[in-house]
Amino acid sequence: MEILSSVISVIALIVSLFTAWFTMLRKGTVKSTHPSFIAIRYDFVSKRHPQAKVFLRSCLYSTSKRGIVVENLFLNVIHDGKSEEFSFWGYGEKDLSRGSGLFVGENGVVTNHHFNPLNANELYAFNPGIYKIELMAKLVGRKSLLCLSKISLEVPKGAFEEGVTDNIAIYYNWSPLEQKYIASIEDRNEQLSGFLESSANNHFHPTQKDARVK
Repeated sequence: MEILSSVISVIALIVSLFTAWFTMLRKGTVKSTHPSFIAIRYDFVSKRHPQAKVFLRSCLYSTSKRGIVVENLFLNVIHDGKSEEFSFWGYGEKDLSRGSGLFVGENGVVTNHHFNPLNANELYAFNPGIYKIELMAKLVGRKSLLCLSKISLEVPKGAFEEGVTDNIAIYYNWSPLEQKYIASIEDRNEQLSGFLESSANNHFHPTQKDARVK
């Protein structure tokens, strides 16, 4: 009986130590869900050239109970063998905050992330073709960079070939069934025009009886 009690005590101690390590001591890492939505467009700000933008929405979560601080989040955009760093990072639902550290807990952080090229003095052109996008993170206290997601997108012909404007955007919606992104070219001017036309057609016109009511 004494031997059995000793064995049970040792097992209980091992379980307690493992639980303490798993909940308090284990560093863990940060992971990302597959972005459900991605958009490519241009920002017109007080710069020499319009600023290319990649916008995405995903959930970042920590495998550690303590949570982890993401020091920097950026994109590595690869096209035709050339790589461009999109590390001007902002995040938020409506009002964007400049990315300079983000705490990620085990329950995750779901928000929008906006990325512009670090080199703002040259126009980055989204030409038709296949783009490889790597979502990269630098964690506080870690030297090496972490790749959270690798995404393949195709910029369709006709998106920006007639020039860069602030009303054109390419939307990519992820299809879980087809396991790929479905692209669509969106023109906000046409959307606004269609909305105004629809509003005009559905505008309430009083009848003669209604018009006489005072």
